[in-house]
Amino acid sequence: MEVIVYGALSTLWWMSSLSILLPFMLLLKFNKRFRDKWFSWVFMNCLKPFFNPKLTPLRRHAFDILKQHLSDRKKNVPLEILEIGIGGGANLQFYPENSNLTALDMNENFESYFKENQKQYPQITYKKTVTAMAENMDEIEDASMDVVVCTFVLCSVQNVQAVLNQVRRVLKPGGKFLFLEHVAYPQTQWSFTIQRFVAPLWHLYFDGCFPDRDLAAEIKKNGFSDVVCESKFPNSLLLFIRPQIVGIASK
Repeated sequence: MEVIVYGALSTLWWMSSLSILLPFMLLLKFNKRFRDKWFSWVFMNCLKPFFNPKLTPLRRHAFDILKQHLSDRKKNVPLEILEIGIGGGANLQFYPENSNLTALDMNENFESYFKENQKQYPQITYKKTVTAMAENMDEIEDASMDVVVCTFVLCSVQNVQAVLNQVRRVLKPGGKFLFLEHVAYPQTQWSFTIQRFVAPLWHLYFDGCFPDRDLAAEIKKNGFSDVVCESKFPNSLLLFIRPQIVGIASK
């Protein structure tokens, strides 16, 4: 029954986008500056209030996994962390104590939201923000990071393998890549068909996001020495983004 409901809603979305919403859709498609401003505003003022309570347990679980893998860490030594696609800083509340943070995001419209949020977490030493695509992190030195954090970002990048190559480049030997992403359903399920059906609209309205990527497979084939990956299906999330993966990969 749920699949039928979502199928009907997806059809209505397509019909609206090709009729009454067509001018807005064309503006999103052909004006990147407008698209970036639209997404940052919608994300912080609409999506964040709605989804954050539902995603907070997953974020907390991800950082619990990180803490388990850093159990032998000397806490008097600062932990060098790079967060890719940091947005407004939704993960900051879960950061380990004595962390040095380098932030990276391609959408500069998130900067003011992040700076305001960052003030609430004095246990984090903020170093700098790099405005760049994750596929091209040339400003980040080789083998300079203990941890790279990436939550709900790989769904939107242009080249997943290029991003993961950059992650391995900037990690120190033995460094950790912490990830939390929404992914595709198994291709045999009708829910995957719905993800594929809405994917072009989802990609346009949500700033390049693809709801139907198999990111677990992408991470596992990239060349990390070890990958721990869990699958979650929280019923509180919309069907389009219900499948989640959370885990950690070691360089």
